Amino acid sequence: MAGMIAGLNASFSALHPAVRLMADLPGTRAGPPALADGRASIAPMGAMFTPAQLASYRELRGSDPAGFRIAHASLNPTALSGPNAVFVHRDNPLAAIDSRALARLFTGHGPRQWGDLGVGGTMAQAAITLAGLASPTPLALEFQHALFPGRAFAADIASFHQSRDVVDFVASEPLALGFAALNRANNAVRALGLRRSPDSPAIFASEATLRSGAYLLDRHLWLYARREQAGHLEPLPRSYIAFALSRRGQAIVGSGALGYLPLGERERERELARLR
Repeated sequence: MAGMIAGLNASFSALHPAVRLMADLPGTRAGPPALADGRASIAPMGAMFTPAQLASYRELRGSDPAGFRIAHASLNPTALSGPNAVFVHRDNPLAAIDSRALARLFTGHGPRQWGDLGVGGTMAQAAITLAGLASPTPLALEFQHALFPGRAFAADIASFHQSRDVVDFVASEPLALGFAALNRANNAVRALGLRRSPDSPAIFASEATLRSGAYLLDRHLWLYARREQAGHLEPLPRSYIAFALSRRGQAIVGSGALGYLPLGERERERELARLR
């Protein structure tokens, strides 16, 4: 988010000449403790607070932070934060899968053979090999949040700490189905279309489906800030986040070379309404 924050800082400072901003961006994991102990007024993050980060923050501050989406994840392979996707081997005939089947698969309560997902021929009786990011990682937590909040991952999933490792595993295993960041795909795998129900159309990730909210496994970039005792934000973080969510701020968000996408208009208005 360094380029994005640099652009927002420059424009915000031009509007508020008395304000001096300093960006120290070692990574998403550094944001929660810096915000909690007062070293930072705003924490730019490439993922939501994890449950462990939230527990540590609450222990120190006695309340939850306020988080605001400011951008959609990127489809650009050079970007660090991409939307989640579900991959199969390139020779697998399956084109799409619905969210309920995915939830059952990854919680261990669903179809276990490819025929259960509509794949015929010699694959129909073959067992599905599941793979994905390890459950403590932000991508796994967001996959869980989108599909089966409050339920645990099945115990027999091949787990990895990097999306590229998941993609490589699926590329080497014709019977595998795995989730990972979409922008880590290669030519040996295919991303499935996602259905919200068995009868709904399959949605593939694109700039349009991400910004409209149609793609089920979208991810976001965030700005987090502390709440005062009354539950309000401190004045400076509130003004900064309002600027980031303004049309001018969103133009800056979407102007970077890494392909992070500004919010759709409805989503931008929802985030602004939460700020008021």
